[in-house]
Amino acid sequence: MGPFCFAKSETRMKQIVIEIDDEAFEPFMGMLRLCPSVKVVGTSDDTDSCSSRDRCVAMAIAELQQNDVIRYASDYTFIMLLVNQGMIDKKLFYTTPLDFIAYLNQIGVNDIPGKSRIYLMLGLTCGKYPEWTFSDKPGAGETTRRNNVARQFLSAYFRNKRTIAEGLAEKK
Repeated sequence: MGPFCFAKSETRMKQIVIEIDDEAFEPFMGMLRLCPSVKVVGTSDDTDSCSSRDRCVAMAIAELQQNDVIRYASDYTFIMLLVNQGMIDKKLFYTTPLDFIAYLNQIGVNDIPGKSRIYLMLGLTCGKYPEWTFSDKPGAGETTRRNNVARQFLSAYFRNKRTIAEGLAEKK
């Protein structure tokens, strides 16, 4: 499969990134050549369709670790909850903290927490992001900090996603 970007040549340009099977790539490119208002600005070979998503997750977590946003092992719970609430990728879901920890290992995240801290925080967290509440009744500052772990993760994730997409678009 090879993702690529193409833009519609109008006053307003649009870019999209798609993935296409190898066997459909050449016929699809032939169709694009017939459309004068479509310009292919880059192509890439990506053997793992999830690798850019996984890179973005790993990079976002590394950024949060470096900036001391993740203070406690239980803070990884908020990232797992974001994923399970469909905030990153609708196809990505972790049934248990062990599945999530295995994923973090797979994508090369350092300083991975133990399962007990994630299980504990899952039991304490209620509602949907961005309006999580916590049954352990932390103070207002701690409630804000916990929600901000998720907010900062999303910000870092989407910033990294844009950077990767722009890098793809710049290749010729």
